[in-house]
Amino acid sequence: MKLLTFFRNGILKSSFALILYVGTTQHAHAQGFYTTTTPPTTARPSLDKLRATLLDGNKNPGYVFLALHRAAWIDGTPENSVVAVAKAANNRNVDMIEIDLKTSKDGKVYLMHDDYLQRTTNFLDMYPNTYGTGKDNYGKASEYSWNELSSLRLKNEEKTYTNEKIPLLQDAITIALGAGVFLQLDINDDITFRQAMKVVQAANAFSVVMFKGNKTPKQFIPFFNLLTEAQKKQIIFAPFIKPDSTPDDATTADPMKFYEQWETWRKANPAYTGVAGLYEMVFRTPADTNLFQVAQKIRAGGKRTGIFSAQPEYYKGRYIGNVNINQCCANNPENDRRGDFDFILAPNNNKNAGINGYIITDEVTTFLEFFPNRIIQ
Repeated sequence: MKLLTFFRNGILKSSFALILYVGTTQHAHAQGFYTTTTPPTTARPSLDKLRATLLDGNKNPGYVFLALHRAAWIDGTPENSVVAVAKAANNRNVDMIEIDLKTSKDGKVYLMHDDYLQRTTNFLDMYPNTYGTGKDNYGKASEYSWNELSSLRLKNEEKTYTNEKIPLLQDAITIALGAGVFLQLDINDDITFRQAMKVVQAANAFSVVMFKGNKTPKQFIPFFNLLTEAQKKQIIFAPFIKPDSTPDDATTADPMKFYEQWETWRKANPAYTGVAGLYEMVFRTPADTNLFQVAQKIRAGGKRTGIFSAQPEYYKGRYIGNVNINQCCANNPENDRRGDFDFILAPNNNKNAGINGYIITDEVTTFLEFFPNRIIQ
């Protein structure tokens, strides 16, 4: 937390210089929070090399993927905006760009983290004199048409209005295809999952997109069956392993059986190497010992594990109506260890249970201190 405050109040305030070369092969000379070291002089590894490494824990075993959380937004740029995605894509340290998706009332898939629009847009100015209760649809992202959504302006981290508008998923895909960087899609509902699958399918963009979610094999198959055989062989889907992960045909959570069920599916479907080709671990505290056991088994099987490590996540940061609610660990924030790289790489001093795949983070400076010489052979 102190480190994050330092970056925001120190480096962030004193250095905003960023030279963008959108759509070119040159690297961005980003200064400040996102890069304090000289960016690589070589190009980002090819998508084929990134994919091969991502799906094989024995290939380039020391390479951990940098996934930039909500794109490059901690510099006065709105999160999940076109400019944020472009900045992230042009930083050659970045392998993946994590973005959040919602679906409009008329079926358009767009970038937005919250279920409601109040925190990140000028929604309250556009729709004044109405107040949400936290249980109604005032500001609920899915209740507005794309025409209404596209007229809103995005706010940045300082809650200052910008001229940036809400982008469509297709906008982010276009940038990713041009830059050769992965998009990691964070989707919380089935409607958006299905619609996003259709957008990626129409754009023929499975080479740059990674899906993830807390889905069992039975829950995933209906979406999987939307694809052609070639697309099925190309798609990457990383199941979440969470404390409440519940296997198919079970009534109680069992993260280990959830994982084993996916591995059984994998063995029966060896042609689809990207489906459960890696996993995202959702452990937060030293007490998550059952998840560490699963992570250790995943790694022993030659696969990679990723994690969301951005902090603070326990502050009030998700709007429901006009009510700004708590997220994780509000009562005991000291227990949330996701921002502790030493912990996530070796939880409870067990490096065999730690993260070896990707880290979703805002703290690129910290990431590069831990992995200063990442090379893919």
